[in-house]
This record gives sequence, C-alpha cells and structure tokens, in this order.
Amino acid sequence: MLEEFRSFLVVLEEGSLRRAAERLHVSQPSLTRQMQLLEHDLGGRVLERTSAGVRPTNAGLALAEKVRALLGYYDSTVVEARKIVRGETQQLRIGYLVSAGREYLDPAVAVIRRWHPQLKIKMLNLTTGEQIIALRRGEIDLALSSLGKELLSRDFYTRKIATVPSMVVLPLTHPLASEERVSFSQLKNDHFLRVPDTAAPGYNQKIAEFCRRFGKFKPRFGAIREITKLTDAVSAVGNEEEILVSRIFDSHLKIANVVMVPIADTEATWDVFIAWQRGKTSGPLRSLVDALTAKPAR
Repeated sequence: MLEEFRSFLVVLEEGSLRRAAERLHVSQPSLTRQMQLLEHDLGGRVLERTSAGVRPTNAGLALAEKVRALLGYYDSTVVEARKIVRGETQQLRIGYLVSAGREYLDPAVAVIRRWHPQLKIKMLNLTTGEQIIALRRGEIDLALSSLGKELLSRDFYTRKIATVPSMVVLPLTHPLASEERVSFSQLKNDHFLRVPDTAAPGYNQKIAEFCRRFGKFKPRFGAIREITKLTDAVSAVGNEEEILVSRIFDSHLKIANVVMVPIADTEATWDVFIAWQRGKTSGPLRSLVDALTAKPAR
C-alpha cells in the first residue's frame, strides 16, 4: 500500500490524474486503477472528480495528513537501517583492555573526536573473551586486544598496531621481587596463575610456549579460578603463591602486595591488534583504524 499512498499524495499535489501520471511515469488508466484499489482497500472515497480535475474528499484530506507522517517516518527508518547495515551509524562502540586504553586508544580517540565532532563514542572495558562474543553479536564495532588474533581473523578484519614485551607479576615476598629483570629460566620452580579461556582465550597456551621456548621447561599451573578482569588476576597473585606473566603495559595497574618486573627475554612479546566486522567499515571507524595503525609499532 505504500506505493498507492505515494501516488495518492502526487495526485493531490497535481490536482489531476493526467499530470500525476506523467510525473510518476505511468499511464493514466494505470494510475486510475491504483487509486480505485486504494479506495477499495480503505473502504471509502478519498478522491472526487471535478471539472478542473480531482480533489480530496474530507476523508482524503485527513488521510493525506496521516500518510505524510507515515511516509516520512518510513523513509527516515529506511535511511537509518541502511546506515546500520553499511556500518555508517554515527556511533562507535569500542571494546578494549583497560590497561591498553590509555596508551593506544586515548590518542586515537582524541583525533577522531576532532574529525567527527558529532560522533558518539562508547568505550567498553571487556576481556578478550567478552570482546569476541560482542563482535560476533554486533554489539561493538571494534575490539582492541592482545589475544585471540588467530581466532578472530577467521571472521573479522584484524590489524596489528604494536608489539610489546612481557613482564611478570610477583608477590611482594617472592625471592625475585627486587630484581630489575627476570628471565623465564628463573621462574622454573614457580606455579603460574591459570586464567579461564572464557576470559582470555589462548592465554595459558601462550605462557606455556614462552616457558618452553625461553626457559626450556613445562610450566606448572595452579587450579583454575573465577577471574573476569585483569585486576582480579593481578590481585590473586598478591593473595596466593602463584605468579602471572602479562604485557608490559599492564604495569599501569596499581595493585597492592605485588611487584611487576620486566621479562629479560626480549623475544617474549605480545601483538596488540584491533579487529572489526567485515563489510561494516563506516567513515568514522575507518578513521579510527587509520589513527590507531598510524602509531609506530614497538
């Protein structure tokens, strides 16, 4: 019925079926049948013929007011839906690791705010596991992480923005707590914190690879525990006898009863990367990707 409604408004504007048909690029008999079908569907007359052409009935005048509002709402909804499908909404939802946000996101977001002053930016502190779920559900537009790149690259665009060294989080009472740097070989007798795959997919495997490659040993992990945020993991080190290997930028976190010591094995690194949905790269999102990737990798 939307087509009939649009034609009805053109007929009212022209005041003539002939002129309306010419404007709509249809034959006059076809337009006449269309108006007859509209009246049949509505159950009453909305047009009346005069010597000068056609004009609306009282019911037609009331209908025209409603139809203009309806078509205006419909058209704006279609435009907005197309923007959503194409990823052109004026909002960016970013899932990120809170410890990495200050160094990588803050400068890039500041640039985007200057380029797109009307853009609404929503920042969500999410674990890697939560970011993967949110990307798959379309709940975020971009993820910033250092784990799960192999998993994400199957379904999303990914791009590395930095390479960062490792550090180890130790209890204050640990024998190595006062060292300036610690190598993996010195951690052979420690128990490592086991992080749930739901929070950090692939983390335990990465730590095992570091220990094997740089320390020549197989790590001993503690019992799995409920950890939903990085701060939970760091706090657990202060309360237990286990240690945690993480990225150097996590040293921004200030947690009691622990020390954070850089890892001496310089090749024990983490790739910081971004991921976003294929086919949904809006202008603002592309600007953000460019701003993030313009930062020199370290």
